[in-house]
Amino acid sequence: MSYDGIGLKSAKGSSTSGHIQQSLALNTERKNVKNFLSRVEKQQKRPKPNAQSKHKDESILKHLNKREVELRVSEYRDTLEEDDSLSDASIDAKCEEYRKKVALQLQKERDDEKLRNAYVSRSKRQAESGATDQ
Repeated sequence: MSYDGIGLKSAKGSSTSGHIQQSLALNTERKNVKNFLSRVEKQQKRPKPNAQSKHKDESILKHLNKREVELRVSEYRDTLEEDDSLSDASIDAKCEEYRKKVALQLQKERDDEKLRNAYVSRSKRQAESGATDQ
């Protein structure tokens, strides 16, 4: 029951059939390494998805911004429609003015937020690095 000195001398009492299998750990041909290297090279040639995802993120943010503006305009329209003295044309005109006003306001808020996040003070950096060092 042995093959080149490997395996059991007898399968008797071993609770096995004594069948000897090929060792897959020893790979003298190194086929897998070659395949791995070719896959790595192909992966490096592919364009990175970060450029596309960043573009998508901007479009998503733009869409969410528009939704927020329209939500506020819709709420404003509801309050105007409760007042029966206004005509539909005047309500539409007021909503257009309010839409422009809200869009500018939200854009200004986003720009201010970008500026606030762009600069991190030295004390905050030291506090963060001190927290990560511990």
